[in-house]
Amino acid sequence: MEQPQEVNGKETLGHFGSRTLITPEAAWSKGLDGEAETFLSDEGGSRSKEDDDPCAEGLVQYFRTSLSALFLGTDDQPALLNVLMVSIPLAFVSRLCGWGEAWVFLSALVGLIPLAERISFVTEDVAKYTNQTLGGLLNATFGNITELVVCIFAIRAGLFRVVQLSMLGSVLSNLLLVLGSAFLIGGCRHKEQNFNRSAAVTNTGLLIFAVLALSLPSILDETHSGAGGVHAEIVANHSVLVAQHQMPKIRSPAWLRANGSLEAENRPGGDAPLWYSRFIALCMLIMYVLLIFFQLVTHTHLFEGEEEDEEDEPGILGFYGGIFWLGVITVFIATLSQWIVDTIEGAAASLGMPILFISGILVPIVGNAAEHAAAIVFAYRNKMEIALGSAVGSAVQISVFVIPLCVVIGWMMDKPMTMNFHFFETSTMLLTSISIAIILMDGKANWLKGSMLLLGYCIIGAGFWAHADPDQMS
Repeated sequence: MEQPQEVNGKETLGHFGSRTLITPEAAWSKGLDGEAETFLSDEGGSRSKEDDDPCAEGLVQYFRTSLSALFLGTDDQPALLNVLMVSIPLAFVSRLCGWGEAWVFLSALVGLIPLAERISFVTEDVAKYTNQTLGGLLNATFGNITELVVCIFAIRAGLFRVVQLSMLGSVLSNLLLVLGSAFLIGGCRHKEQNFNRSAAVTNTGLLIFAVLALSLPSILDETHSGAGGVHAEIVANHSVLVAQHQMPKIRSPAWLRANGSLEAENRPGGDAPLWYSRFIALCMLIMYVLLIFFQLVTHTHLFEGEEEDEEDEPGILGFYGGIFWLGVITVFIATLSQWIVDTIEGAAASLGMPILFISGILVPIVGNAAEHAAAIVFAYRNKMEIALGSAVGSAVQISVFVIPLCVVIGWMMDKPMTMNFHFFETSTMLLTSISIAIILMDGKANWLKGSMLLLGYCIIGAGFWAHADPDQMS
């Protein structure tokens, strides 16, 4: 049991995530109900006498309370984005009535916004019933569940470029659009804002590490110096070249079967071998495990955000109830994600938009809408540690965890998902990471830095629009 500490003149038991755990004596002195005292157990978790059984008043009352919290929100966290849930039944109706792929795609895409925000709310509520380590792992696991589910369906459909572009676009959106908006809005109210420079340098270092991992397969592909089968240009024109007797027919080579055979992939002048992408993915996942250990065990002081002025409200959904609602929301996310993947190519043709722009810009903006709103609110309140965590922290998680996880998932599905993000996309991520590292190195934020990031995102978005669509998204 930890010894009490003094925080702001009150006796506490230390920190739990973003909350300060107060002793029963301090809670009583603040006029809180003694039966709802929060304390730190010997196992390190946060427990409450009333929170142990959220169904104590019956299942009917529990569902009434939980549904109210899910659809209407709480007093300190209203569910404003839930007005967009009208798009979810619209997606069902448009699909059943055959209104066209554009209607299904747009309504499903907008419907993901409130679902992504609500799953974050449920995850935070469940974390209140766990210790700090398990709570951090829950947030890490479900923090990007929306993007991950979309990518799983896209991998199964063979739309590997859609997966790569949506992941890369999510990183760019967090680093430029979300962080730039936070700096701009916060800078308009506060002349200069400060944040933890050590944590910022650590995150930017991880971004550079991710760019290093993503760049090498692209370099091998662009220089035609890989040993991973024939080059992509030959693959695209394989049938024509065979008909003209310019090359023999390739009968299901190992790199196409995605079995990662070292022997069968030895074809000079080809692209990056598939086994190399999988090796990089495994190294990045090891780096992510080390990052979690670094954040939650050895160097927690670097990532502690600013404390809220008031104590967090107790949990509402309960641990097992929260797990149930996570499952329910994930089912809806999976359904809408399946429809997005099924209709993205047809919607691009109907809307007259390049599919690279839709995958790399439009889809990530929608997926990061909840984080975007949260970062702006915290920056406006001058809580830059939390705003920076919402933007840069999420970008790091996608780069070091979600992208390599998609490669491993493709491996499990026997799909040739690679780390070759192509030269244009990899270059944008490299230049963005370098720019972010320079902007964050002084530990200060202002509206001019935010303007630079936002205009940079506009330039990159125009570049995705100007980029020619590939013949095949696989």
